[in-house]
Amino acid sequence: MNPRAPWRALSPEFALYALLALSSGCALLLLIIPRPIAPVELPILTLPAAEVAQVMREDSRRAAAAPHSDIARELMQRYHQFGANEVVAMEDVRLGTQRRRLLHHLYERLVAADGAAAALALRAKALGELEAALDARLPEAQVEGVMGVFANVLTEHRVTRHGEELAPHFVLRTLYKARWNRLLDLPADFSFERVERLAYFGWLGLHADNLSLTLRRQALIEYAAAGGSQASEAQGVLAFLDHDYATAISQLERAYAAASSLRLRNYLRGAQVAAAASPDGVSGDDRASSIGASHRPIRP
Repeated sequence: MNPRAPWRALSPEFALYALLALSSGCALLLLIIPRPIAPVELPILTLPAAEVAQVMREDSRRAAAAPHSDIARELMQRYHQFGANEVVAMEDVRLGTQRRRLLHHLYERLVAADGAAAALALRAKALGELEAALDARLPEAQVEGVMGVFANVLTEHRVTRHGEELAPHFVLRTLYKARWNRLLDLPADFSFERVERLAYFGWLGLHADNLSLTLRRQALIEYAAAGGSQASEAQGVLAFLDHDYATAISQLERAYAAASSLRLRNYLRGAQVAAAASPDGVSGDDRASSIGASHRPIRP
């Protein structure tokens, strides 16, 4: 008997099936084998829906309780005046500083007279004006004072494109709160809830690619401190893009230990290969420490 005879009896369909099975097995084997991949893709910002809903409800409650005192009216009037002439203030640093100091003084007077809750209620009221402006429900004469250059900021930071929102709407709202805070000469994340810190710093770090890597890495430090999803992976990717391979390896190792995956394993190997090929070996230690220590304010 010819030992090769049985193979002649195989149908073409069976031979094709066997070939496909062999090809799939080889592809699976290639996936399992560790291989270096440059870690250049960042995670997408995700926000806990329950926390977002809670902040939205609180904003509505606060806006309804906004004060109508003389100080409150003057603060809102000055805020709108600043917005209407924001371009001039941006070109004249001294003028911008003076206007922010004036608003901060009015804010302190309001807090002294009516309490901190009253000031946050005014911020929520301003946020409601923003929503009205976006929905074309605000008189045209008031839009400029409410928006200022905010539309440009949204475009620059990839929140919108041609008027269409790319980011979750909650991110847009949070950026406007940060704008209010900055115009009143307060920290950008003043009185932010955790989810707002995630939205603000997470978007700047993960998606605002117009910012420098230094500023984005600073934002991710705050994002991680707030418990942001996949923060270590994101920090590793930005560190890699910044040629800070020591930090990239450290952060990717942390990410892989927390949630092992083929992608993270290969990202880690990619960072290790890049570090080995770097003229200075594993570089970036000094820059990484300075980024972590500086905490300069992020002003988009």
